[in-house]
Amino acid sequence: MKKVLNPLMTVGILATVAFAANVENPLYAPAQFGFYSKTGFSFMYKQSDANLAMKAKDWEYQNEYILRGYEDFGFGLTDRFSLRGAFGYTHDFSIERSGPHNARLGLGYRAINQPVKAVVWDLYMDAWLGGISKMKANLIASTSELKEIKDSMPLSFKYDNYANGRWGIWFGTAVGKTFDRVTVSAFGEVQKTFGNNNNQIKIEESAKPIIEAMVKQSVYPTVYSGVYGNVLNQYIENACKTQGLNPASCNNSPEWNDIESAAKNALESDPLVMTQIEQSAQNMAGGIANAYVKGLPEDFNVDTKNVWDYVAGLKTLYEVNNDWSVGGGFTWRHRGTNSIEKVNISSTSKVPDPTTVDAITKGIKESKGFKGSMEDGVEEFTLSLQGSRQFTKNLQLTLFGEYTFDSAEDKAQLGSDIRVEHGLRLNWQF
Repeated sequence: MKKVLNPLMTVGILATVAFAANVENPLYAPAQFGFYSKTGFSFMYKQSDANLAMKAKDWEYQNEYILRGYEDFGFGLTDRFSLRGAFGYTHDFSIERSGPHNARLGLGYRAINQPVKAVVWDLYMDAWLGGISKMKANLIASTSELKEIKDSMPLSFKYDNYANGRWGIWFGTAVGKTFDRVTVSAFGEVQKTFGNNNNQIKIEESAKPIIEAMVKQSVYPTVYSGVYGNVLNQYIENACKTQGLNPASCNNSPEWNDIESAAKNALESDPLVMTQIEQSAQNMAGGIANAYVKGLPEDFNVDTKNVWDYVAGLKTLYEVNNDWSVGGGFTWRHRGTNSIEKVNISSTSKVPDPTTVDAITKGIKESKGFKGSMEDGVEEFTLSLQGSRQFTKNLQLTLFGEYTFDSAEDKAQLGSDIRVEHGLRLNWQF
């Protein structure tokens, strides 16, 4: 019995050592003062979604060709604690959008470290560094002629980068076990992203006629009421004079209600005058809207709300021998729906007066075209495969591929009909 156990124990020890040296193993963690780096490059093919956001830009079911870069690293502070970081950069040639898509830095703690006899249990917390750079976008007019677009999305965002301009924090945990040469791990994460106004949205010329129309529509009822009231007062004044009453005190006379009613009926029964009132109000509202738009700044920012993201998945690795290994995984991610809580836009226009400009700006801020749910939440499901070759004690090459399918909300810009990515990683450890 002892002769049988000794070889089995030797195989178990060797397997554990081999797994520990494989950076792609989901249970890998650096030893004290150990360092690892995973540098990756990939090519992604994406076919855009056909939701409202894509239709508004006339970009539904369009092909996109994307390059991505990755850097994950870690350093063992002790046998239990490690420093960890993950960064990523994306450049989409098709839509001229580029910038960091990932930026995390934090600490990991190995609460239980018994991969063969029991389990490995890790806890980690990362700072989300999306606030290092601003979210940048252009406000443009939707190009679609569809009524559903004009009604719900007359203005659209064309993003310049992938940064969200916000800070946040990740909390995560992972548990796994080694069965002979197979390692299986499950993980779960939650992210809290804090809203702010660290963004810059440039107002393109195509958006200005839409804003002007929104302003005109917003102020027209007030302007019409004012023009109508001025003309009605003239009718009332004439009626008072006809009755031999002083217009200044006519409203205190017993005949006031009859005079006012008769003047109103006389005014509204004259189609020519009513048409002139409407035209005058249209012209005045258009003048105010035009003056407002001319006084707009080049860009503005918005206050975004806090949002939650959730991630969970499975990872597995099979170590063929000390040089070769293969693995795969499944990941689900819920990207929370963002919302604009406030639009910080100002106008330098002094025509007709600052009070009116402030009222117009308030109306624009509260318009459905600017405020409220952006309807940009996404549910993502990713299948991944990889193969690794250990060239030296310190260097490993990994080829990987991912297929992601998602369910995006109406105004999500990250949704896709097809998304396939493949690339390679160079893994170093010291």
